[in-house]
Amino acid sequence: MSKAKLARLPIAATVLLSSFGIAQCIPFAEANEQIGATRCITGKVLKVEEGQAGVTYLNFCEDCRSCPFTVVVFSSHLKHVGDVRELKDKLIEVHGDVKQYDGHAEIILSRPQQLRGEASRIPPFA
Repeated sequence: MSKAKLARLPIAATVLLSSFGIAQCIPFAEANEQIGATRCITGKVLKVEEGQAGVTYLNFCEDCRSCPFTVVVFSSHLKHVGDVRELKDKLIEVHGDVKQYDGHAEIILSRPQQLRGEASRIPPFA
């Protein structure tokens, strides 16, 4: 199924297709076009940074301020998701609602099931 056709599907249909591995992941550079939808976004994590109040950011660009997409993990979710620091330098697929925050697209990572492939096998957060 082409990305153009997939982008026009209702969210429920996209989630269903994703669960069967049919939905294609969208490169992180195109995430802004998916705001408001549930999608799979893919890219290589270049930096894992801890911000205020224990929020962890998976950044796909050297300069996070100019990057079009970020994965956000709140401190309360780390015990469920695992040690996301292990994702540095790995190509990941993350599934979820693409939201806009401060002019950039983001997905909030709160469950390990949102990660697929190599990223789904990270150790527990210690």
